[in-house]
Amino acid sequence: PGAKVHPDVLSELVRPSVDYVRHKKFRSGNYPSSLSNESDRLVHWCHGAPGVIHMLLMAHKVFKEEKYLKEAAECGEVIWQRGLLRKGYGICHGTAGNGYAFLSLYQLTQDKKYLYRACKFAEWCLDYGTHGCRIPDRPYSLFEGMAGAIHYLSELANPEASRFPAFEL
Repeated sequence: PGAKVHPDVLSELVRPSVDYVRHKKFRSGNYPSSLSNESDRLVHWCHGAPGVIHMLLMAHKVFKEEKYLKEAAECGEVIWQRGLLRKGYGICHGTAGNGYAFLSLYQLTQDKKYLYRACKFAEWCLDYGTHGCRIPDRPYSLFEGMAGAIHYLSELANPEASRFPAFEL
């Protein structure tokens, strides 16, 4: 299902691009927020391992190579260690967005560890407003605010069918 990419494009452009990003990984297992940034600080969907994990999972599905799944699992460990964010609860740069990484890992591996971790991130979101997180510029929006956290929480009712909003179709 979905759009098909010509095999030459996959082998000559996509795979080398994925591998280039893979080789930018920090020793911690996290990834830079941009190609020129050497700071290993940000761990949220729009910067770092929680965004890269989705690329690695797709690379595993397309190229059928275990190295991509192994590195996605390593991203999962970074997110588990550093992904409960005081920046907010939302999807783009908050705990809910990081929780989607665990739902994606769970869907691919069926390892209950990832479902457990997704639930623990949801518990954090259920205590909305009690962790001293900053208030986002758009507090009710899908990607910054409460709507994203609610969307993430609703995904846990059927984690096998969860999809990162406006990203996974």
